[in-house]
Amino acid sequence: PAHIRGLSDLAFPDLPGRPHWRVRRNVVPSLLLEETEGSGDDMPLFNGTEACGTSPDTGPCFGMHERYFYNSSSMSCELFKYGGCLGNKNNFKTERECLQRCRTEAVCRLPMAAQPCAGQPAVWAFNATAGLCVPYQQGLCQRNGNKFYTKAECEEYCGVVKDEEFLMSI
Repeated sequence: PAHIRGLSDLAFPDLPGRPHWRVRRNVVPSLLLEETEGSGDDMPLFNGTEACGTSPDTGPCFGMHERYFYNSSSMSCELFKYGGCLGNKNNFKTERECLQRCRTEAVCRLPMAAQPCAGQPAVWAFNATAGLCVPYQQGLCQRNGNKFYTKAECEEYCGVVKDEEFLMSI
């Protein structure tokens, strides 16, 4: 019989005692899933130039997992359906993780683009005109990468000077 290449061939090449042929199936060992997902907890932080610039990749499996990918054109994280295996590293379980790993300092210059929404936790955005991090009103969501989950995160990321006396002396 002809050899059918599959996911196990990629994950476990040339294992002794492994048959040279197998029936095609859509089952992926859990070990393979953990090693290839783009959002594992043990995943090292990577810079936004490599993985965050790639298009979302659903992978070859047939799951329907909601994940986030970084859209470098809009500088925001957007939802996509992930199949559950392989794909690429532009694949995050939460929007927060996506933003923290992929956004660049350019987001601090993005407008505060509020839209009505429900269910979003309190977030902060950087007001470039005022040079300050400001909270969003309840019921409004920030839809681009100028979105931070804490004031401290916003200030650290956008370089806010905390000492008001220093600002007055300039």
